[in-house]
Amino acid sequence: MKRAFAYPALFLGLSVLFPQALSAQQPGQPGQRGAANGMTREQMWFAPTAADWAKPCDIPWQRTWSDATALSAQTKKAILVCVNMDGEIASEHWAGIRYRDPEIAKLFEQYVCVIASTDRHNARDYDDSGNRIPCPRFGTVTCGEHVWMEPTVYGMFLDETRVAPRHIMVELDGSETYDIYYALDIQSIVTTVQKGIEERTIQPEDPPKGDRSLAELVASPDASDRARVEQNWRDGDRQTRQEILAAAEQLGSDAPIDLLREAAYGFDSELSGKALDLLAQSSRDKAVGLIDDLLRGPLEPERRAALLQRLDELGANIPIAKRLARVHRGLGGDSQLLDQEAWSENLMEEGTEFQTGEAAELLAEAIHPDNMASLKSSQARVRRVAEEQFRLARDAAQAELDAGATDWLPHAIIAISCNFLKEDQKALEASRSAIDLLPVGESSWNAYAVLSTFTDGRREAILAALDAKKEWPADWLSEAQSTYAVLIQHPYATEAEVARHYDFLIRLRANGPAGRALQDGLQRFPDSWILHERFRLLLIAERDIAAVEQAYANWLTEEEAPKYLRWYAAHASLFVAEQYRRTNRPQEADQAYRRCLDQFAAQRLSAHETGDSAAPYEVLAMAGRARLALERDDLISAHDLILAAFDHHPDSAALLDGLRVTPVGTARKVLAALEEAGDTPRAQEVQAALDMLGARDTGLLELPAFDRPVQNQ
Repeated sequence: MKRAFAYPALFLGLSVLFPQALSAQQPGQPGQRGAANGMTREQMWFAPTAADWAKPCDIPWQRTWSDATALSAQTKKAILVCVNMDGEIASEHWAGIRYRDPEIAKLFEQYVCVIASTDRHNARDYDDSGNRIPCPRFGTVTCGEHVWMEPTVYGMFLDETRVAPRHIMVELDGSETYDIYYALDIQSIVTTVQKGIEERTIQPEDPPKGDRSLAELVASPDASDRARVEQNWRDGDRQTRQEILAAAEQLGSDAPIDLLREAAYGFDSELSGKALDLLAQSSRDKAVGLIDDLLRGPLEPERRAALLQRLDELGANIPIAKRLARVHRGLGGDSQLLDQEAWSENLMEEGTEFQTGEAAELLAEAIHPDNMASLKSSQARVRRVAEEQFRLARDAAQAELDAGATDWLPHAIIAISCNFLKEDQKALEASRSAIDLLPVGESSWNAYAVLSTFTDGRREAILAALDAKKEWPADWLSEAQSTYAVLIQHPYATEAEVARHYDFLIRLRANGPAGRALQDGLQRFPDSWILHERFRLLLIAERDIAAVEQAYANWLTEEEAPKYLRWYAAHASLFVAEQYRRTNRPQEADQAYRRCLDQFAAQRLSAHETGDSAAPYEVLAMAGRARLALERDDLISAHDLILAAFDHHPDSAALLDGLRVTPVGTARKVLAALEEAGDTPRAQEVQAALDMLGARDTGLLELPAFDRPVQNQ
């Protein structure tokens, strides 16, 4: 029978490449949440130190849910599902202290353990040679594995409630024995986990005695055995690798994917070919990611076709596989819709207007700023007047076509008008007709608008098909790529066009084309916040943390570097500092925070107007350094830095940084540590600073939305 233990706790946030919305909570009063025995939250769930984070995480996490269930069936052990979240106070305590505690590891060894967290700590799961990159927060598993585990267990066990930390015992038949997700203290969780084993009637079976054969090791679902085989592959000679791959071949469609990855990325063409052939018959969910990665690089046509076919077959049960197959076919297609080279040569440097006839005049009136503003009005009467202008333009253009017009402009006017009238299918059809007749190099606004309408229409049709889990022609993607290549060179193009296409390609997991589109966009729009934001994410995803600052440093050396580039370089250093914190590299994080502050100061000297926009980020950098000082037990520096942050820009005290930590949250941690150390004068100074913030604006002391009390439980 399931036993649920409910006390006030926190909702689990979702943080992938593009974050999803947090579940809403009922608002609570600041400071309302407590902990057991009269201790504060900060005292009960005390923060991990740098020394804590440096310890290994010894919990034996399994890589996939299918591995966990297979191992559970073999050993008769129950599964323990653990859910964690960056920035949440108790989750930080579990990840940094308890999961690194040998006693907890010993307790958890009695289970088959899986970890679920949607927060990435490494941008990549594998290096260029196919070797695994373990998550620095949880160890052994990759970030992709613990990210993928969250939606896997969510559908089965989380009852549409994302909370963290959470611990669930799952029996062999899939039933839940307990589900602890609201707890006031450590001991209540530990006791429940221990009782789950003590009160269990099913007895685990002893592991196999003696040495196991290579075939048995390769077939084992246990993560420790998988790691052992992979290490033997890396350390072994060619004969050893042949024997390992032969054992994998005996498993056929169940061959372990991470082993196939190492073989596929190796320099031995024969072994690599065998791995690719095995992959082309794999039945494992995890094969989808490896096939996708391999299809991004050079492959023999026959093997490319075989892997695409396997994606199609896997797509019967894994929707993303079928999507990826179409994406790769679409990106490899050659659309003849537009002659990109001719357009590049003929586009004028400045936009021109070429409008004739009644329909064109009506369209010009319809897109007048006053009418465009009316379309967004909440007053139905005002909107109707603006919409009528577009209907008049559309109908006049249709009349021109009915009278025998053969020019591109009437089609364009219909497309543009239908787009604003939300007649999407008509807009797409008319824009396609206009593009077929569009003069090469036409640089008017109407030409830009029709190119944008068609590109958006193709993208939206593809995404709608994805959401509806329907098939779509690969040619759609080829056409979207072709028209975008012309569109982005157009004099009227905007940064929003770049961002929309980049996001679209990222949604399709077409990272290479997305990166090229983004870099071209930054050359044209170097002061675009939305493009720099994506640039940072792309650099860390495709390369590593250090590449982010290096890219900006190289850019700053150019003779015509943009005026505000140093501001973006400073923000990049802030971003990098937070990534170093995620990967438990405190010294590198502190140095990056220092560079951030130095860059903002230099930018302010060269452009005084940037000071106000830099202040909130400077506060986050100071508070981040205070957090690092606290973790290394340097309470004096932590005290000085957090007070300096509040003094610099108090209105930024409640901002969340990239790890979901606010300066106020850090101040409360510093306060608790000072009180515990008996440093009353400094503790009083921090408390006084918090009181002043509360007097300035009570909202500054409120807990973040995901960290507020849940009432009426």
